Amino acid sequence: MNKILKSLAVAATAVLTLSFHTMAQTVQDGLKNLDAERYNAAETIFKQLASSAPTAENYYNLGYYYLNLQDGQVDLAKATEAFTKGAATNEKKPDPLNRVGLATVKLLSGDRAGAKADFDLIKKDTKNKNADVLFRIGEAYALSEKVNDPAEAVTNIQAALDLQKVKNNPDYYIAIAKAYLIKNDGGAAMTALENAANMGQKLAKIKTLMGRVWYQGKQYQKAEGFFNEAIVADPEYAPAYYYLSLLYTTYGKFNKAKENALLALKKSEATPAEKLRYIKLAFASKDYDGALSVLNEIFDAEKDPIKYRLKGYIQTEKGDCAEGVKNITEFLNKAEKERHLASDWGMLGRAYGCIKDDANKKLNDSLSIINMDIAIEKGDSTFDYNGAIINTYKVAKNWPKVAERYEKYISTSKKGGNATDYYNLADAYMRSRNFVKADTVYSKAIELYKDTWMFPYIQKARAKQYALGNTVDSTFSAAPMYEQYINKSTDAMKADVKNAKYFSEAYGYLGYKALLVEKNPAKATEYMNFALKYDPTNTKAQQVLQSINGGTTPAAGTTTPPNNNSPNGGTGGGVQPKN
Repeated sequence: MNKILKSLAVAATAVLTLSFHTMAQTVQDGLKNLDAERYNAAETIFKQLASSAPTAENYYNLGYYYLNLQDGQVDLAKATEAFTKGAATNEKKPDPLNRVGLATVKLLSGDRAGAKADFDLIKKDTKNKNADVLFRIGEAYALSEKVNDPAEAVTNIQAALDLQKVKNNPDYYIAIAKAYLIKNDGGAAMTALENAANMGQKLAKIKTLMGRVWYQGKQYQKAEGFFNEAIVADPEYAPAYYYLSLLYTTYGKFNKAKENALLALKKSEATPAEKLRYIKLAFASKDYDGALSVLNEIFDAEKDPIKYRLKGYIQTEKGDCAEGVKNITEFLNKAEKERHLASDWGMLGRAYGCIKDDANKKLNDSLSIINMDIAIEKGDSTFDYNGAIINTYKVAKNWPKVAERYEKYISTSKKGGNATDYYNLADAYMRSRNFVKADTVYSKAIELYKDTWMFPYIQKARAKQYALGNTVDSTFSAAPMYEQYINKSTDAMKADVKNAKYFSEAYGYLGYKALLVEKNPAKATEYMNFALKYDPTNTKAQQVLQSINGGTTPAAGTTTPPNNNSPNGGTGGGVQPKN
């Protein structure tokens, strides 16, 4: 009997010792897991604490956990339940922090005025002397990217700092930094984070936030350095790997982006929510196979219709376009309209455009253009939809539509069209046989190229000739363009064999003019010899020289350039030789 009692006593002591040890450690462990985005582990700890010791503090921590979940996973209902229980632990004097929690729920629900009134009352009841209350009110105003007030956040947190005799809590400065990040004030955010770092605590979190400041300011090398410092401070800190993956995707270093996306998953938790985030990272880093593999693991169990968007996007990028159409359409049908993105319509348009179905190509192309136009109208700039639409029309040889799209693009572009845009518009007019408009637009292209590319002079000269149709151009109106092409070209351009046929064309045309208009056989001979120098196969130049040497003159109206330049083929449209 004594042995049994002794054994029970030892067991009880062990349990009590373990319980006290757990109680002493779990608050910090829970917060550390929350910071590191190990949400399941954090929830387990906070729920266990609230269950085993239902104090105001433990309920507050549980509610706080529900307000700090990632990627729109904030659970206001569960937070409200926890804060309500926490406030009720003292019926005569409800706990002020849990009251702050309930007011924060109001704020995040969109009731700014109600939340502000509650915050002001709590501050009044605590006589503006409770630093924790002021800090949590300030923090509340910087919790959400959608519902926030950075100025209120800074004011309240600064008031809390002023009350502290010992400034040893980095969370105050971290919260101020987040407020400044929302304001896009990188300098003030970095100052706050440097103050936090000087305390020597939570360095992984602080260094990651420093990296985010530089990343937001597009100072990518500095951002990379801080993310790596965060990993040195705590190799298990998942957010650092997450932001490194984003950074390397921005760099276009997709292999490194993939590596860090996988590490972010491994260092966090393999929950469906974490896997969804990994899938997004893997997709952004072009690891479509990796993204699809993980997505398939959770697809059937996942209730969020975002799974259809992700699968449709991935399938489209992998060329499985018909299935991509099905899944993106499924997402648009199942998800609330508020969750629709402009890129959903764009990707749907891209998916229709790459379906390999010759029998329905016209229909699919039409649906492709319709949906990409919706993406453009909704402001999506993640993809060159206009270029894709233009290419669809080019493949179909619908040149009037190509011209129409370039016109629309140039007219709606904030910076206006550049030289290439105007050249492409003129080229579309040429292929549409609208030579008068082509002539005009080539002038704009020539102006914008500033003689860095000479080929538009040749095209403008051709447009002038094609516009005449069967009318005899007795004045040789294209001559100034050919002259400028010759005179403004550098020696290097003239020596480049790729340009030989254009110089032969220009000299041949000017030779005709010298002979027929200027009545100068000697000058005509000189030009025709230049034409043959650049292109010995120029039969028209040979014929003109033979007629001059034989004492005859070509018939009036034979002003066609020495090369047969059709507006529907060859370099008469589309091909852009750089000279």
